[in-house]
Amino acid sequence: MSKFPVPRSISRRRMLKLTGTAALGSALFGRACTSSGKTPVSIMTALTGDKIRATDALVAEFSETYPTLPVEHVKVPWDQGHSKFLTSVLGGNAPDIMVLPSQWFSEFRAMGAIENLTPWFKEWSHRDVYPETVTLWARAARAFEGDEVHGIPYEAAVRSMFYRQEWLDEHGLEPADTLDGWRTLLEKVTDPNKGRYGYAFRGARGGFYSWWAMAESFAGTNAWFDDDHHCIINSPDHVAGLSYWNDIYQDGLAPADSLNWGYNELVPAFWSGLCGTMEQDPEVIKSCVEHGMDDATLTTTIMPAGPKARVSLADLGFLAMSSASPRKDSAWKFLSWMASPDQLNRYCRDVNMIPPFKKSMYDPALGQGLYRSFLDMITDRTMLPNWYPNYLPEMGEFLEVRATEEHQNMLLKRQSPQETMDKLADFMTKAERKFTDVHGPDTPKPPV
Repeated sequence: MSKFPVPRSISRRRMLKLTGTAALGSALFGRACTSSGKTPVSIMTALTGDKIRATDALVAEFSETYPTLPVEHVKVPWDQGHSKFLTSVLGGNAPDIMVLPSQWFSEFRAMGAIENLTPWFKEWSHRDVYPETVTLWARAARAFEGDEVHGIPYEAAVRSMFYRQEWLDEHGLEPADTLDGWRTLLEKVTDPNKGRYGYAFRGARGGFYSWWAMAESFAGTNAWFDDDHHCIINSPDHVAGLSYWNDIYQDGLAPADSLNWGYNELVPAFWSGLCGTMEQDPEVIKSCVEHGMDDATLTTTIMPAGPKARVSLADLGFLAMSSASPRKDSAWKFLSWMASPDQLNRYCRDVNMIPPFKKSMYDPALGQGLYRSFLDMITDRTMLPNWYPNYLPEMGEFLEVRATEEHQNMLLKRQSPQETMDKLADFMTKAERKFTDVHGPDTPKPPV
């Protein structure tokens, strides 16, 4: 049985905050019957272009192999993904299968939206394919809990640093090994008169993932709470890491309009030649190559170390089944087929991501050339593993709403880095204590 009982309600006020819409009961998509008269199994994703195409290919392959079990791929934009998933669940129109990042997983479990997969998983022939690293991430997200399984690992995401090699060559520079060295590098390559900036800065949604890794590297810890369950992310060291990120923007080492940049802006800013560095997942290599970059103009390296740690910014995506699905056995048939090594290895090769399997993650063939740094980041146990308290249902709101609101207020000079972290720490302390009041003090701990 699950260690933590799962509440099944969410207030209308909080839902409106998260989704930005009052259309709680509106249908996000229709489930039309196919020509065979059968209602298809639906899978909802919020993915980038290559991942959408690769998922479409898997759906088509499954449909061809199992023509009596139709599947419908429901695609929502990544930047609207969290609100669209919430709207579908709370509007009573949840898909049969959802692809969820770990940061949303516990939130949807707390809503009662995710099915316990243990009865199917314990009979699955691939249940023992995951390495220790993946198992730890899955437990932190409450996809694995005790002997229960609520989500199946889908892909491993990890970040490395990207450089425009010709900019380094012009200035006689090497990729930076430390954040101090990286800051110096950004100063040397930035030249607004030439339309050049050091860093493709993510000031809008998702910017948290950049500055949080910096805060961890300044603090030397991946913990969020002390022994009394008080959030510690507003410590002087954490604030110094956030200040480092803020100073990059305030000092003009990134374009002024990057305050509003997300993924779709920062990646083109790099391959177009506006910015000289960025940190991103391996899937972005393909986009860079498609836009004219190659081994001579693109370099990837492990992330620079901070004063107290080098942080491995890595995490998982999961396949989950909706608890409201009326086709659970059919949904499991597709989910388990898609999550098997044969399918996911091909998917991950197509989109340049790391498969979440023992043999794949430690396969030297996946760690050559531009991809080498990503394998190093995910397998080097001397690095500090990034960690989020994803067991807290409020993590979705923290990541999708609060963090962006507060760091943008800081970037606009409406509040200091300390005030920013104080507000975020207060929110997380309340979330942690709410959780421990119900479930007791024995909460998941970060990996060491």
